Amino acid sequence: MKINVSSVFLLVFLIVVTAMCLLLVYFVFRTTFYVNYLTTCKPESHGFCYIKKIKLSIPNEFLASLEQISETEGTRVEIYKKRQKAISIQKLQAKLPAIVEWYKTLPAKISEIIGEPVKITPLKQPNSLSLVVYEKEGDYIDWHFDTNHYNGRFFTLLLPVTVAPTCGNYQYKNAAGDVETLYLQQGEAILFEGDRVFHKGKELCKNQRRVVLSCTFTSSHTITPPEAILNFIKNWGIFGEIS
Repeated sequence: MKINVSSVFLLVFLIVVTAMCLLLVYFVFRTTFYVNYLTTCKPESHGFCYIKKIKLSIPNEFLASLEQISETEGTRVEIYKKRQKAISIQKLQAKLPAIVEWYKTLPAKISEIIGEPVKITPLKQPNSLSLVVYEKEGDYIDWHFDTNHYNGRFFTLLLPVTVAPTCGNYQYKNAAGDVETLYLQQGEAILFEGDRVFHKGKELCKNQRRVVLSCTFTSSHTITPPEAILNFIKNWGIFGEIS
């Protein structure tokens, strides 16, 4: 039987497209289907139950530079369930390398709070350390779980760069299933396990601006091939960069 080369290419193309569509459906289901994990949490002596407001702030000498970077750098994302600007660790490394060095000092403190050793996520990952910027009216991120691509636990630390009150506050569903809003003052941050906490960023109001430094940590750097593919797609979609 004679095989037509164009038919083979078409078949391969259809297989790839189908696989990508299935991955997308899986990704959406995994991040948006609500399960109340907080009811199963049994905090140890440290008292960390997937989410906690902690005392920690960005050193003052970095704040002005981070604000400037948030105004001039980054990729806007306006897709289903998300409107914001993201600035990757690669951009931060180029513009303010000292903030990356500060990030490297945090695992000991984070490990103490959660009661388990963690390390920073690989620096080649755009979201390892990033700025998240809400700058236009209506900017937000809808209810979701974070995607943990690692063979271990995955944590996010959110530190405010701007502290002026806005409509765009962090919200999550607590153990009772009720919506809880967290307001951050100077010197406060949110530490949470994003694939266990269903959360969102509320819509920004007119003439407001909210800038947050996101630091990520994991108990393992190992990523399986399927998770690596999902991670690749996510990074390309959010940052316009690949890891």
